[in-house]
This record gives sequence, structure tokens and C-alpha cells, in this order.
Amino acid sequence: MTVPPADRVAADLVALVGSRIAHDLASPLGAIANGVELLGLAGQADSPELALITESVTNATARIKAFRIAFGAARPGQTVSDTDLRALFAAGPEGRRLEIDGPDAGDVPRPAGKLILLALMCVETALPWGGRVQVTRDDTRWQIAARGERMRVDPALWAHLATPQPPASIAPAEVHFALIGAEAAAQGRSLAVDIAEPGLTISF
Repeated sequence: MTVPPADRVAADLVALVGSRIAHDLASPLGAIANGVELLGLAGQADSPELALITESVTNATARIKAFRIAFGAARPGQTVSDTDLRALFAAGPEGRRLEIDGPDAGDVPRPAGKLILLALMCVETALPWGGRVQVTRDDTRWQIAARGERMRVDPALWAHLATPQPPASIAPAEVHFALIGAEAAAQGRSLAVDIAEPGLTISF
């Protein structure tokens, strides 16, 4: 019997924890959304308080769905639609400023969708003031190309994207930099990064 390496087991457990958290939070958020809808049907839809709750629940639900794909388990055979991927990372009132073009690929394999969302999180960190991102795929590789008027790139963080070894110290808001290289390696993909202001490209 082949025993998987300890780091692979740890990564699988982290993904399962991510899936469990997202799954358990989705139910109460869905219940809140249903309650808000019922209040709207009761004639309270125009109140500013209800509008704020509705917006917050919508944003939280989108974040949870994105986290479930990016940080959760990605089993072979599972897919996510390109429309859902765009919607989960679209610019909106919750503060996201990236304009996403693509992918236009129909159903995307869930493992590839996981890498796409992790890559978009890395791009979002580098373009906190916003920008435009093009997600494309050729026969064998995905490419996430981003451009923005202003960039904030930490070389120490970006140096870890192409290696499965995570950095020794990392902030919670930067955890995607620690995960994407290991995930690409686990999928048998080579991850490449090209940074040339005012843009950058991640491919795998």
C-alpha cells in the first residue's frame, strides 16, 4: 500500500475543513435569505434596514461559495460553470474592484476552478485599486492575465507561487499564496508567473 506524504494528507485535511465550514455556513445564510424574502413579500422590502440585510446576505453567500471552491475539496469529475466562476469574483458593492472577462469554457473541472479562484485572489491582492482580468484557456493551460493602473506586489509572496513549499510566515489575508503552488503541484500542473507593471500573468 502506498502511503501519501504527510504534507499531502495535511493539505487534504485543510481542504475538507474548508468544505465543512463553507457547507455549515451556507445553511444559515440561506435561512436568512429566505426570511428576508418573506419580509419583502410582507411589504417591508423598501425599508433601508432590510435592503442592508439583503445586500449583506447576498455578498456573504457569494464569498462562501467562492471560499468553498478555492479552499475546499475538489474531487475529480466535479465541475463548476464558467458563469458561476465569473459571478463569484465579480466587482460589486462588497468592495471587489476587478472586472473579469472569461472564462468562456462552459463547465470547468472543479480542480481547475479551484486554481482559477486562488489565482484571482492573488491578483486581487496585487491590484487592490482594481483592474481588468482576462481568464482564457488553450488546449492544455489556463492563463489569468491582469492589468491595472496601480499595482502592489510583494516579491516575497509572489516568489512562492511557483513552488509547492509555502512561506514560513504568512498573514491570514495572504493564505492563497501559500496554497496555490501546492495545489498546482498536486494536480500535476506547472505554475508560472510573469510580472511586468502595469500587469501580471499567472498560468498553469
